Amino acid sequence: MLSFCDYFWSEDLVSGLDVLFDRLYHGCEQCDLFIQLFASRMQFEVSHGRQLFGIEAGMDNLKAVQEDEDEGVTVSRALRGILQEMSQEGTHHLTIASNIESLVLQPFSKWCIEHRERIQYSEKTLLTNVNNFRKSKKYVSKLEKEYFNKCRQLEEFKRTHFNEDELANAMKSLKIQNKYEEDVAREKDHRFFNRIAGIDFDYKTMKETLQLLLTKLPKTDYKLPLISYSLSNTNNGGEITKFLLDHMSLKDIDQAETFGQDLLNLGFLKYCNGVGNTFVNSKKFQYQWKNTAYMFANVPMPGSEEPTTGESLISRFNNWDGSSAKEIIQSKIGNDQGAAKIQAPHISDNERTLFRMMDALAASDKKYYQECFKMDALRCSVEELLIDHLSFMEKCESDRLNAIKKATLDFCSTLGNKISSLKLCIDKMLTLENDIDPTADLLQLLVKYKTGSFKPQAIVYNNYYNPGSFQNFGVDLETRCRLDKKVVPLIISSIFSYMDRIYPDLPNDKVRTSIWTDSVKLSLTHQLRNLLNKQQFHNEGEIFDILSTSKLEPSTIASVVKIYLLELPDPLIPNDVSDILRVLYLDYPPLVETALQNSTSSPENQQDDDNEEGFDTKRIRGLYTTLSSLSKPHIATLDAITTHFYRLIKILKMGENGNEVADEFTVSISQEFANCIIQLKITDDNEIGFKIFYDLLTHKKQIFHELKRQNSKN
Repeated sequence: MLSFCDYFWSEDLVSGLDVLFDRLYHGCEQCDLFIQLFASRMQFEVSHGRQLFGIEAGMDNLKAVQEDEDEGVTVSRALRGILQEMSQEGTHHLTIASNIESLVLQPFSKWCIEHRERIQYSEKTLLTNVNNFRKSKKYVSKLEKEYFNKCRQLEEFKRTHFNEDELANAMKSLKIQNKYEEDVAREKDHRFFNRIAGIDFDYKTMKETLQLLLTKLPKTDYKLPLISYSLSNTNNGGEITKFLLDHMSLKDIDQAETFGQDLLNLGFLKYCNGVGNTFVNSKKFQYQWKNTAYMFANVPMPGSEEPTTGESLISRFNNWDGSSAKEIIQSKIGNDQGAAKIQAPHISDNERTLFRMMDALAASDKKYYQECFKMDALRCSVEELLIDHLSFMEKCESDRLNAIKKATLDFCSTLGNKISSLKLCIDKMLTLENDIDPTADLLQLLVKYKTGSFKPQAIVYNNYYNPGSFQNFGVDLETRCRLDKKVVPLIISSIFSYMDRIYPDLPNDKVRTSIWTDSVKLSLTHQLRNLLNKQQFHNEGEIFDILSTSKLEPSTIASVVKIYLLELPDPLIPNDVSDILRVLYLDYPPLVETALQNSTSSPENQQDDDNEEGFDTKRIRGLYTTLSSLSKPHIATLDAITTHFYRLIKILKMGENGNEVADEFTVSISQEFANCIIQLKITDDNEIGFKIFYDLLTHKKQIFHELKRQNSKN
């Protein structure tokens, strides 16, 4: 059965959704037309019923007719009877109108309004998330461009200002400079910082004290009175005083208050309640921890990923507010530096510029790397959201068609239950109602308006010097194989080996085959994908450990193979090769369907069977000849995939009803992996992918024997 989840994808995600929601709103307009139809018929029934009631009132001299009827005049009796029947018929028509309104029009109109609201909600949710994702993707592209520009600038600077020996010496100078900065930082930790509440603090002790206050003391948001604005990371004076008494060797509350006052004077705290610079041990006085405190303590700000590192204290305090604290501490640092005994290494201007460019490159690389993986996680979330809403919209559309079908049936029943004279018309209406086929309409929508199959666009972190070394998914197949030092990606071969291990523990063949064909929730697949993505593996054992400890179902593990193949930038069978194969399969079509439908052949079809064999021979020869143009990793990966399923099919044939089960699995696994080996074209539903994979399984030995023979010649 075709599904919205499979056929309304596009590269930019928006185009497919626009087409889908255009058709869904078209369905809403269809519902409005049915409502208009039912309302018009109701108005007609009301008008007709009232006219029938009005016939008697519009006739003259009915009193004389009544006198004649009392006298037994049959003509008058007939007239009175006809008038009564007309009034009764009018009652029937008014009853029909009432039933149309209460049983059809009101509930169906209410349902249609709710249906439109559901579509509007999904459209708003999806388009908002997709547009935000596209904006974020542009931001990552900008970071990538900046990173590559810095790489090129650095390489150009190296070529212009350094020869090989000078560059080597510069790298040695960099190590010496780094060691010098580390030594200075270590020495600085033990220098005198300030006297706080009568206690002498060096830099290290002050940093540890602030770390304790910032990480262990629970913070709250404080809403400023009269204005709708909140300050984050705040504590009242009572909380700070109590914490200092509990965690530090202070004598009494007065010393704790003095400690808080010194923190305020040094610029680590800010008074929130108004203008002032006094610390008070009271719940009514609120204080905010300033960014300065987080920077000095090397603690990440709440909401940020990691602390600011790699900066000297001087550079950190240069970022402080223009407060007295800045001047006090900078003067202390200046005095300490004057007393420093560590001799700074000599660095030339070119080397200094080189180191600055390397630092800028490292910062740019780090930011690009982090945002790249954030974006890939966001991309996975958006795809999961799309899958959920596409399934929901498919159900909504199916419900809409069934609702129209039910409303039409109720409408026809309302008419048919009252007026037998309309039975012929009602029978025709019922025939039309019976012709409504929600499944066929849904299929027609999919076939006519589909925009593309599910092809996840992985966000790849392109490192300038080591492309592909930081993730496993979405990386070009040849690059991945080169880094793995294998002809088949290590993840693919390891998962197949892992599946071979667990097959014997599964209860029966049905479970073994359903692992590969059952649908799996995309979020579960992404969960395992994330575990396997960032780590660079060296052997199968490392991957086995992750698969074992993940405790996920075998079908989820199998789905990772499919998502890996779908996320390849180029499919296993590239587009230029697949175009040739489309022509080949058009000229020499396989009769897979015929073979499955007709297990026996009659004598009169013997000639057709001979023709089929000739077609098969030419098609298979053309297939392996065309595939021989693929690179070694592509051929080897195709071989690994088909070998795994070929062995599984051989095992299936040994069981009860083996041939039948094996044939069904061959067809279903070919359908499952059709999109994984070849890129779908909207016009063919990827029948070509199915046929190629089916041929690779049924003629595996011949095809890959010829491919290996041709590769050995080359």
